[in-house]
Amino acid sequence: MRLINMSLKGEQVHLDFFGCNLKCPYCIHIRQPFEEYSIDEVVDFVSNSAVKKVFIGGAEPTLQKDLIPLLERLYSMGVEIILKSDGMKPEVMEQSLPFVKGFVLELKAPLEDTAALEELTGLSSKRVKQYVENLKTSIDIAKTRWLRLWVRVIPGYVTEESVKRMLPVMEGASEVLLYQFLSNPEFDLPFAGYTSPVPAWEDMESLANIIVEQVPRVIIVGEKGRKIIANG
Repeated sequence: MRLINMSLKGEQVHLDFFGCNLKCPYCIHIRQPFEEYSIDEVVDFVSNSAVKKVFIGGAEPTLQKDLIPLLERLYSMGVEIILKSDGMKPEVMEQSLPFVKGFVLELKAPLEDTAALEELTGLSSKRVKQYVENLKTSIDIAKTRWLRLWVRVIPGYVTEESVKRMLPVMEGASEVLLYQFLSNPEFDLPFAGYTSPVPAWEDMESLANIIVEQVPRVIIVGEKGRKIIANG
């Protein structure tokens, strides 16, 4: 198994896997080095950490051929698992259902905005169409469990108008996390002319107030910290 990072963060283990089926130009993870680990080595790390929560992300964990056997092993240990994915492999999402508590899926822009998605994913128009279909299926699968939709707020791509167009897809999610672009150097590379955190915190709050009408809870994360806006 190819891992970028395996670490204990607070009360949960983070497993960040190498490799992705998208080519997002702002993504730092697809350029990071990796190390090979066996399932036994990963399981031993989790066991020795003495925690019962594991967050599995990456780049893209569903590309790992041993992901489902790993999930099964961790689940048998009584570990609570959250799986983050780009949604490109809904068949793996389906296979993971018996073992995970929930999912995190990234929503980059309105799913009908092919031009924006081509720029944000680095995929051809043909591949973007497949990406959208796969993501729709993955979101439907994920909604049968706890689901966080993760939105990287890049001005020009995620705006009040585009967020309103994303609301039908967001309906049924457990929560939405709005992440201020470039506010964490571990996540992003400069993109579209932006080299420092954007948009303004007040703009993030405005987007959250739109979304919370459709979703029970919205979390804003950025250079000012973290804020939760709940519906009711």
